Amino acid sequence: MALQDAVRDDGSAAPPLPPGPPYRARELRGWAGFAFDLPPGDERLRALHEGHPAPSPPLDNLVGMARAWVDHPEWLDFLDPSAPNHADKLLERALYLHHWDRWLPGGGARVLDLGAGTGRFTTWFLDHACDVEAVDPDLRSLWRLLQHAAGRAGRLDVHWTTAERLPDLEPVDAVVAAEVLCYVEDPARALAAAAARVRPGGVLLGSVEARVGWVSALDAAPDTLQAWLDDGVVHVPGDRWIRTYDESTLRNLLGDWELLELVPTHYAVSGPFEAAAGPLALPALLEVEDRLRKHPLAKPWHRAWLFAARPPG
Repeated sequence: MALQDAVRDDGSAAPPLPPGPPYRARELRGWAGFAFDLPPGDERLRALHEGHPAPSPPLDNLVGMARAWVDHPEWLDFLDPSAPNHADKLLERALYLHHWDRWLPGGGARVLDLGAGTGRFTTWFLDHACDVEAVDPDLRSLWRLLQHAAGRAGRLDVHWTTAERLPDLEPVDAVVAAEVLCYVEDPARALAAAAARVRPGGVLLGSVEARVGWVSALDAAPDTLQAWLDDGVVHVPGDRWIRTYDESTLRNLLGDWELLELVPTHYAVSGPFEAAAGPLALPALLEVEDRLRKHPLAKPWHRAWLFAARPPG
């Protein structure tokens, strides 16, 4: 389920790997630009990758991803500068990093990127000379991640699995779980798996969809209002499944974790005030977010909860 187990989709041998794992990203250029196969850490992922129906509702996210890679790949590979959402996704990353700044590990640190996708955070950590273990349940995303990561400064390995079924790893200094715990089958199990891989003193940097702001954002799923009203879980069969959180449900989920920071965010970027705010650079975005966060009417209408926490014990 890691690069050492990879074979090309055509069955031929993958390029030789540098010493590792993890592997120097500068020496992975030969891996960029081709499809490869890995043994999945969760056996259900193989069928989903091949287009079969989801065996449980949360895995419908992967059914929707498989179709989107065919119909709208330009939106999914947003690290490509030509992607229509490239600037917005980099702005969103900058917003996360701004709030996480005091908790971000330095160069040489080990980072576990859960739900790494095409490498939004993996590439940033590699550029800061970190070792990154990138995990994602969508193999097509890992293909693009490797393409974007190759040639950068840090070291990398990739794992095709779910957040609940993580590989055995050397302890990491930080786990990034941006927009992950709202999409997994069992968020408590995913948290426990992350905690087991964080060294003492390490940190979890995460975010989840916020219940109030999600329903009024531009990309809210049509015809899902009743489900949102009932329990905050939105399911579009064959397309997506989302668990939205209010503050109490998020605090209950984190339980014994030491909560270092909890910030309501994404009022404008990807949030309900996005259209009204218009295009913003980071300094202006931070000012707008702060004003909306303090406004008595706007305060509850944030798209996301952003947090930093240390595992119990």
